[in-house]
Amino acid sequence: MDDVNEYIPYWVNTDVWKRVPQIRSIPIDEAIDSELEVMSYESAINLVQAQDRITVSPCICRTEQRTMGKGCDKPLETCLSFGDGADFYVRNGMGRSINKEEALSILKKADAAGLVLSPGNSQKANFICACCGCCCGVLRTLKNFPHPADIVSSPFTAELNTEDCIGCGICLERCQMEALKLDEKIILDKDRCIGCGLCVTTCPTNSLKLKRKIKDIQHAVPRNFIEMNIKLGKARGKLSTGRLMKMIVKSKLDRMNAPKI
Repeated sequence: MDDVNEYIPYWVNTDVWKRVPQIRSIPIDEAIDSELEVMSYESAINLVQAQDRITVSPCICRTEQRTMGKGCDKPLETCLSFGDGADFYVRNGMGRSINKEEALSILKKADAAGLVLSPGNSQKANFICACCGCCCGVLRTLKNFPHPADIVSSPFTAELNTEDCIGCGICLERCQMEALKLDEKIILDKDRCIGCGLCVTTCPTNSLKLKRKIKDIQHAVPRNFIEMNIKLGKARGKLSTGRLMKMIVKSKLDRMNAPKI
């Protein structure tokens, strides 16, 4: 576990992640203004409703930290897997099957606990993690960078109305990226905001809202897991067009020559 924690900061290559983020955050739907147009893959509820097989499992990051006598007391059984991923977790005794109603309830509990909803970075998500900034290896690492907003894929950012803010500070503890500070009233650092919406859902004066980023600074969300990994391979300089074509041809030949079952 110590080796993994030591490796994660090297894995988070900011130059690559700025081009192809490996983490995506979406807010609970209640944090999104009804006037905002939202794509289906930007809605946690829509992602869940689209599934036919769902599994919930304990958060591996909080489990790891508790094993080492560290971490927090936030809910443990919060991570959702879908489709083939859900089957894998059940088959290996790593999670339990749940229905859509329980999955939606888990999303609400995650928001109440101040957990960032992090689905896979593709339109067809195969999981949604519920992450805290004290245990999640990726979020812990991102907090060390001055501009986490640049390396997390999110269509939204928080917007603050200081005139309505009463300086209650409720949002401070909920922000997992330390994007908020209190000096009589809240101060928002947009370079640190990853658009998770946790500050919005509990603001008593509605001083904090989510707004859509301008198109030029929004990361395009790959259609699926395969497309995301191809983009990542190219961004890392590990996958040229020629090599990709060879892989596609080899894959087709392997399927053609595979024995019929």
